[in-house]
Amino acid sequence: MVSPGPARIVAAGMTATAAVLALIYLPVPTGPPPPRTTSSASAADTTELTRLAEEYLQQRADMLTNARPTVEAAGGRLRTTPAMAARARSELAALAEKGLRYEDIDIGYTKARVDVEVTTANVTDGTATLQLTDHTRLYFARTPQQVEDGSPECEESSLPRTMTFARGADGRWLLSSDRVDEEGGPLPTTEVDEARFDPAA
Repeated sequence: MVSPGPARIVAAGMTATAAVLALIYLPVPTGPPPPRTTSSASAADTTELTRLAEEYLQQRADMLTNARPTVEAAGGRLRTTPAMAARARSELAALAEKGLRYEDIDIGYTKARVDVEVTTANVTDGTATLQLTDHTRLYFARTPQQVEDGSPECEESSLPRTMTFARGADGRWLLSSDRVDEEGGPLPTTEVDEARFDPAA
């Protein structure tokens, strides 16, 4: 069998090295993928609606932490319709109470992080609908050493939701409803009615 010449071996080595370097320097994706929107939702609308959804869910998650704002302060930051505002304040208060109960049994959270991944967005006649997944992390009061020793750093959940919005008198979007799209099983800590499902049923 004829052995490859030195030039061919060098060329093969250079090709392999270039391939490895190309893999090393590929840009790392950051953040969730861009939402797949319907043709009726403009990029500007989708960006604004996604921001409102994320702010609403972040505010809810923050109520579970030991750095929670007051219900009045939290409710004042939300952009909702009047009907949704009443529901939102009620749930913010319930989540704050839940956070305090968890602190009493030493399962408190120091901070929360919410990321929203939109799958579809639709805008028609002054109303809008987002279908999204709410990715939430609730961080425990852990030292770096405890995490290194195997203690969980945070509690993570992912929950599909459908949110609807209406345009206010000033033309800005307002959250009008928020529905969890679940098929049974216990809801995550960030939901008020987590005891609605019986795991033994």
